[in-house]
Amino acid sequence: MCDIFDNTINLTKELIAIPSESSEPTATTGPCEAGIVKVLERLCYTNNIAWELQEVLPERFNFIASFPKPGAPKIIFLAHMDTVSARGMRRPFLAEVRDNKIWGRGACDDKGPLAALFSTLIGLRKQGVSLDYDVTLVGSVDEECGMTGSARLASANPAGWDLCVALEPSGLQPISTHIGVYRCRILPHRASGAETLIQIKEELGQLKAAIDQQAHPKLGKAVMTITLIAGGNGRPADLEKDRILIDIRLLPNHQPAKIHAYIEQLVGGRGRVVPLFAAFGLDSDPDDRLIQAFQASIRAQNFPDKLIGVPFPSDCSRLKKRGTCLVWGPGNYKAAHKPDEFIEIGQLAGACRVLSHFLTSAGKD
Repeated sequence: MCDIFDNTINLTKELIAIPSESSEPTATTGPCEAGIVKVLERLCYTNNIAWELQEVLPERFNFIASFPKPGAPKIIFLAHMDTVSARGMRRPFLAEVRDNKIWGRGACDDKGPLAALFSTLIGLRKQGVSLDYDVTLVGSVDEECGMTGSARLASANPAGWDLCVALEPSGLQPISTHIGVYRCRILPHRASGAETLIQIKEELGQLKAAIDQQAHPKLGKAVMTITLIAGGNGRPADLEKDRILIDIRLLPNHQPAKIHAYIEQLVGGRGRVVPLFAAFGLDSDPDDRLIQAFQASIRAQNFPDKLIGVPFPSDCSRLKKRGTCLVWGPGNYKAAHKPDEFIEIGQLAGACRVLSHFLTSAGKD
């Protein structure tokens, strides 16, 4: 385990030092995940691991490494390679180590989790340890903006998997439930204007009232926010500034497509509804045997194994229709996207222990 842990620290620092921002403004040059892909390619080549690239967007590829065991349950581990912008950070790519933490953009979201996963799999391979599962590692693209990487992975795997674990900073506590999101922009037609948008906003109040009344035991209430932005003068030059922005935090039973269709019908010929982002919520079965096996491995390493819900979506939004999904990983999600992003070294060590236990003991004590 010592070699696995040391390699995790070094790989985390190496990945942080490579800008891979997918949101503006950015210091990243070229395809944002390309530098991360090169590192993973090198590791696979050095350790004789089969890998492939899966095109998602022009010059942007999911990275897929295989650790096959035919006939065993199929497990997909996924961690995204992109980060949000490093704007506002003083030294975002230095990967400084201090106070038993590694600091930098992507430290916990999602380069530390990716490093822990890859280093564990490589370390077990070097030790000649046989895995108990048919394992696929995926470094996905575009999680922070559109989740197109996970959508591509889902479309390319119609047969699905037995368990997908999306690595995100969860404090090593398993997440079985998270919100979904629907966002859109409503633009008035040129013959209309701010007055029309005011009327539409009032009519949307009925949908807002219905959504705001719904709740989930782990997630609390759904929330719909309607923001009217008006140019104010009604002149043709100002109409492009007139718009309504809608943001809905969905519960797992909500269907983004149905909400979009409802809004389009309500707006009718008065304007245009431009979808901005949509993602399903997650509510995995707590009685799933592989989720329980993963919980057993968490518990064996003395970390909280209770399934929780969180107020953010993940790549599982695109993957849950292909098989059981779980979100889990080292780090505090409240540090993600912050100007002082970090990951605790102790969390990385814990992640390596949990992963090693799960992969080699079938989750049994």
